[in-house]
Amino acid sequence: MNNKGYTTVFFTMMISVLLLFTFTALEVVRIHAGKVKIYSCVHSMRSSIMADYNRALFEKYHLLFMDLTYETGSEAVAEEKIEDYLDASLNREKGGGIYTFTVEELAITGEKSILWEDMRQVKEQIVEYEKAAGALEHIKKLTEKLKTAGTDVDQAVKETETNGVELEITGGDAGEAGANEQETTESQEESVTVEDPRETLGNALKFGTLSFVMPNNSVSREERDFQDAPSAKYEKEQEAERDKGFQDISVFKNYLKESSEDNSTSKLVQQAAFVDYVINNFSRESEAKPDSVMQCETEYILKGKPSDYDNLEAVVDELIWIRLPVNYAYLLSDSEKKSEALTVAAGICTTAGTPALIEVVKYLLLGCWAYGETLCEMRTLLSGGEIAYVKTKENWNTDLKNVAAAQASKKVEQGISYKEYLMILLAEKSATAPDACYARMLDVMELNIKSESPDFQITNCVGAMTIQGKISENPMFIKNQSKEAYECYFEEELEY
Repeated sequence: MNNKGYTTVFFTMMISVLLLFTFTALEVVRIHAGKVKIYSCVHSMRSSIMADYNRALFEKYHLLFMDLTYETGSEAVAEEKIEDYLDASLNREKGGGIYTFTVEELAITGEKSILWEDMRQVKEQIVEYEKAAGALEHIKKLTEKLKTAGTDVDQAVKETETNGVELEITGGDAGEAGANEQETTESQEESVTVEDPRETLGNALKFGTLSFVMPNNSVSREERDFQDAPSAKYEKEQEAERDKGFQDISVFKNYLKESSEDNSTSKLVQQAAFVDYVINNFSRESEAKPDSVMQCETEYILKGKPSDYDNLEAVVDELIWIRLPVNYAYLLSDSEKKSEALTVAAGICTTAGTPALIEVVKYLLLGCWAYGETLCEMRTLLSGGEIAYVKTKENWNTDLKNVAAAQASKKVEQGISYKEYLMILLAEKSATAPDACYARMLDVMELNIKSESPDFQITNCVGAMTIQGKISENPMFIKNQSKEAYECYFEEELEY
């Protein structure tokens, strides 16, 4: 009997130990399986959250970014959504499952906003998008147009520089040496009463350049507030004041030298992705998009002024000073037009009693004439036409004595359009002030999306972040295990 009692106690103890080991093993396996489920749901959560990108930003501008605040202004909304997703995914089995998971901690860290590292992710996404769109081929076509249409601008700069310096140094005698004395004498009598074309042009421009080249324009003067926009932290570029009076030969020579040193063609290729992206996704004068708040979005990206009118006028002014050296170079190559300018200069200087300055005034008049021709070209560009990159006798439009009279330039084949000149300006600007350009681009995106979603703030959008947290599971077979055994820490990185 006693042996039987020992045997019973022995087997009872053995069974208890075996059960303890069995339940411990089962609990360890269950804990491990629970952690596998947690990591699986966290990874699934990553895909789900990344799919929650801002739809408007993607559909309009092909950029993948997520608004962490969901247009509420608080990132807590995103954390709540992630927590709800994890809770719903982990605790699907209601009433009877062997697991109960609890999201104890959750935080979003390491956010890389759309402005991170000077909009690095925006730039990278645009390049990737444009690779598929074949942007470089579009840019190469324009580049070839510019290369094959070489000009004599450098030669014109040298001629003006040489003659200008000689006249300034030698004074009155240089005027006589610079021009044919007999030709000047013969022209003086008939030129005495000639009006100065520079004054005529100045009177025509008294209401501004844009009013002259677009007399019936409907461009809005409404100013928009961009003080809190992404571009607000970038300094506003000061537009260079250009001398439109053509009274100072030294000022004119300095401008010509600057223009000859510019190399926009190479910059056009370097900035191909940005140029093509802006041209295809943003409106501009005469090509407004139906859902755009601003009429001149591309012009705003270039100039950053508060109204469409100011932006367009600033762009037109810059185009004028790009075209002027080309037109001026042609005038210096045309002996008839140079002779005409000399005749008018002789009349002006004789009347003013400064015959020694005839040669200087001749070059200033040629500059003024080139400026008037350029205004004529601007009218053509803004009306949707094309202009010849290189001027010839056949496609020249204006007359010196009535330099402000031409309404539009003559039609040309395979010319350059306003859109293509904008591409040149975009290449130049994105090379010299890339961050300001990209920031203004974000301004426009925000403005357009806000028209449908008033609480949208593009600075709340992120392209990458890290989600960290702690999830615990319930004990089942063993109640007095260390709490840490049931806790699972995770860190998931998200990046578009």
